[in-house]
Order: sequence, then structure tokens, then C-alpha cells
Amino acid sequence: MTWKEFYAQIKEGALEGVYLFAGPEEYVKREALEALARAILPEGMEALNRADLEGASAAQIIDAAETLPLLCARRLVIVRDWAPLCPGKARGEDDEAARMIAYLDRAPESCIVVFYMRGEADGRKKLTSALKKRGAEVRFEALTDAEILRWANAQLKPLGKSISQQAASHLAFTAGRDLTRLCAEIDKLADYIGARKEIQVDDIEAVVSPSLEFSVFEMLDFLFAGDLTRAERSLNVLLRDGQNCVGILAMLVRQLRMLTHLALCQRAGGNAASVEKALKLHPYAAKRAARQARQMDADELSRLYTQAVDADFAIKSGRLRDSEALQFFMLQIASRGTKRSV
Repeated sequence: MTWKEFYAQIKEGALEGVYLFAGPEEYVKREALEALARAILPEGMEALNRADLEGASAAQIIDAAETLPLLCARRLVIVRDWAPLCPGKARGEDDEAARMIAYLDRAPESCIVVFYMRGEADGRKKLTSALKKRGAEVRFEALTDAEILRWANAQLKPLGKSISQQAASHLAFTAGRDLTRLCAEIDKLADYIGARKEIQVDDIEAVVSPSLEFSVFEMLDFLFAGDLTRAERSLNVLLRDGQNCVGILAMLVRQLRMLTHLALCQRAGGNAASVEKALKLHPYAAKRAARQARQMDADELSRLYTQAVDADFAIKSGRLRDSEALQFFMLQIASRGTKRSV
């Protein structure tokens, strides 16, 4: 189910006995957990009826679930990043998972157990499959532009301020879609605009720290134009902010792969919207990507993508240092841009 469907269950009081919280949107995930706690735990009795477990055994989880609630109908047991749901293999996890799967069928109605994952559960694990089969998974996907707009205006309303759809989309593209980060950026923007009521695109460009995805878009714009100096300036900002050459090159590989798909689709006269959907692009990013794809021939983009993959392999095979491979590849793109502009 989606997190919206989960909130509907809270509102209707039709809660299940076990849930698996998973997905990339951590802010909404935390909020949903606290909304569940507020719904079932009486004020002042939370500490007596809530158990937060990390690194627990199946026996400890079951003991916590079997404990009777005090002055309320149900208690809450939260199991964080449990090994039988995580990537990798922990000692004895198969037995632990089997014991938990067997227990779920006889778990008491006096408890709600939430398996809370920071990120994703490993879909190959038996417990993950069992929880999904029960319909226990609650998905926390990144918010759409429309959802971010509603969320941002809800945050800004108590401050007497607002943000337009265009500005909200630009904010999500510039800073990324993680609401924890967007919270800080919204506060920063509200302070920056002072007495003005609405946040504009210019405000975002003035004060918001760009995400890795945005910075890679910007770097490619400079490189496609043959402006190696400004591209290197963007690279240095990313390195100063803690990014590494391998991660930046991986983003360039991803971006060039996406642009190649878009350019080939445009050349074939196909429906770019279907490619954007397949690549899971949000509208604002898709518009920017489509503009970049039109700047270069599809075959040229395909060659650059192949060169990017080769540079990544050169690093991983030890033939080149990461900084050398990235700098050489950036030079290859910029030299093409220089030739096209002459």
C-alpha cells in the first residue's frame, strides 16, 4: 500500500497487526510512524506501551509483542533495520526469519509490529516476501511535484508565506526530493525573502545548495557548450562538498544514458513521455533533460555514454586514478562542444 493508504487506515481505525515501512522518503516515513503512535498510544502512556528495538533477536521481538498493553487497546513495537530484511547474510538469520514468519500468523491483536527500514528491504529475503504477501508493506516513494507543492505550502502557511508550482518544482530539482533536506531549504528561503510573501525561482537560485543531480545537469550544460573552465568550477564545488570522483562519474554515466535514450526517441519521432516514465523522471527534470538531448546528435550522445562507461571501467580495473579518468572524460565532452560551436 502507499503511505496515503496507510494514513487512511489510521483515520478509519482499521489498522493491521504488522507493517513493513520501506522506501526512499525518510521524512514521510518518520511522520507516518509518529502518526501511528499518536493514534494508538494514550498521551502520557507512550513509554509504557512502545518498544523501539534494534539488533534484537526474534525471541526479543516476540516477547515485546506478547507484553500486554497498559491502559490502551494496543501497544507498538518498532523493529529497526532487522537483519533478516537487510542486504547481506547474518549468522542464523534463516532460522530467525522462519520463527518470525510462523509467529506472524498467531500474533496477538493487542500489538502492532512495524518493521522499519531506512531505505529498502531486501526483496530476495523470505521475510520480505512473506510481509509483502500479507499486504503489510507500506511504500514511501519520493513525492511528486504536486505533492511537494502541497507539502511546502503547508510548511510555509504558519509563516504567512507561499511558493508557486514552478518555484516548488525548481526547488525539488535543485535541492533534491528528500523532505528532510527540503525542510531546511524552506526555512532558509522563508528567512531570505524577508517581508515578501511568495518564494520565487530567483530566490531558490540565490540561496539553495544544489544537489548532485542538479550539479551534474549544470556540468553537462557547460561541457556541451565547450566551457571546460565553468564545468571544472562546478566539479570543484562538488568535491569540496564531500562528493567523490567515482560518484560524480557514475552520475554522468546515468545522465548520458538517459540523454541517449531521449535523443534516440526524439530522432525516431517516438513518444518522449513514455521514455521519461520508464526512466522515472520527474516533469521538471524531464524538461531539462529533453532540452539537453536536443543539443547533440543521438549517435554522438551514444558515443559519449560508451566513453563514460569506459572511464568508469578504467577506474575500477585500476588502469586510471579516479580524478584522472574523470578529468579526461570531461575534456573529451568539452572538446566536442568546442568543435560544434566553431
